[in-house]
Amino acid sequence: MTGWHALPILVILFAAACNRGEEAAPQPKSTGPVEERDGLWYATGTSNLYSGMLAHQYPNGTNSAESVYTNGLKLSQRAWHTNGVLKSEYLFHEGQLTVRRSWDLQGARQSWRKREGLANQQVQRGFDFVERGEFVAGYVWIHLAAANGQSVAKQALQQFPPAMTDDQKSKAQAIAGQLLGRSAD
Repeated sequence: MTGWHALPILVILFAAACNRGEEAAPQPKSTGPVEERDGLWYATGTSNLYSGMLAHQYPNGTNSAESVYTNGLKLSQRAWHTNGVLKSEYLFHEGQLTVRRSWDLQGARQSWRKREGLANQQVQRGFDFVERGEFVAGYVWIHLAAANGQSVAKQALQQFPPAMTDDQKSKAQAIAGQLLGRSAD
């Protein structure tokens, strides 16, 4: 089997890695203004989807953490070391983790050993969308997986389904570019 139809078979080989030991973004231990219910964030004790930013500070007044939400979906989560240097950053798209980065106390970028698991999960999500005929969403997730180093995703981008129109591809590339632009080093 060759071409586009062979790629989902390769992804199946990665499925176990996608579900094993995957690190999710840390969830706030909230008794505060938001609570998570079925993947959406609500103002605590209400049925109102939360939009806004939550920020926390260390006793010395420097930022310790912040999370940004829109219509109940988390867009980003950041944390800082006590010296004010950014410690970690998580970026989300449609409630799903797209990018995770971290830095040491001096601001040097740290490698993330679970990046491969995130990329495998993203390529699987992309193939799931493509199988349902949702080419734009599929392309976006496969593009994110390729940017995170997933080799099957890189190959898939070269052979995307012929049924995808040029307009759909342009739209998907714009969304992926915007998401990746938010996470540029």
